[in-house]
Amino acid sequence: GYDKNGYDEDGFNKNGYDKNGFNKNGYDKKGYDKKGYDKKGRKDGYDEDGYDFKGYNRDGFNKNGYDKNGYDLDGYDSRGFSTYGIHIDTKIAFDTDGFNKNGYDNDGYDKNGYDKNGYDEDGFNKNGYDEDGFNKNGYDKKGYDKDGYDEDGHDEDGYDGNGYDEDGYNQDGYDLDGYDGNGYDSNGYDGLGYDHLGYDKEGYNQEGYNKFNKKKNEVDSD
Repeated sequence: GYDKNGYDEDGFNKNGYDKNGFNKNGYDKKGYDKKGYDKKGRKDGYDEDGYDFKGYNRDGFNKNGYDKNGYDLDGYDSRGFSTYGIHIDTKIAFDTDGFNKNGYDNDGYDKNGYDKNGYDEDGFNKNGYDEDGFNKNGYDKKGYDKDGYDEDGHDEDGYDGNGYDEDGYNQDGYDLDGYDGNGYDSNGYDGLGYDHLGYDKEGYNQEGYNKFNKKKNEVDSD
């Protein structure tokens, strides 16, 4: 129940706020506590330590003393370079280790030995490939050289420079001598001149008989 002023026995009204305007969690309608801090501990956008949600104080510096551009109160970044690229100690464009504001040495390489494009002095990137996509052995990520052959000399379809696969057959299924895997040429004859039924081009088997079981001389005499 609520009393004549509209508050329950715990002191909160129907909307859940006490007579001072704070809810059970201690926040007002705008989300601030009695000290003026929100649920994330910020007052007027700043927490109790004086930093906003991005980590910068009212002067624009973070806890490490750098502004949003990465420079301290004196205008130097964390590596000691000014906005003009001059180092605070060496008074030149390179630090004591020989690297400039962007992290490159006089030859254009970073501390890991890579240039701004990500290649070392030999022309290879961190993954070991040059700008054309080939490694030191001349193969791309799929394992093929510039001509399209792998280390065994076969292209992605499995054929070598002469058009034969690792078993010695071309795309039509014939070897160097012109025979398929069963030993027959494109006309269907084996090395002895017989087809898969055992007959030569004239229709006779090795015993000299044709399909009608007649010898050649018998047929000729007929």
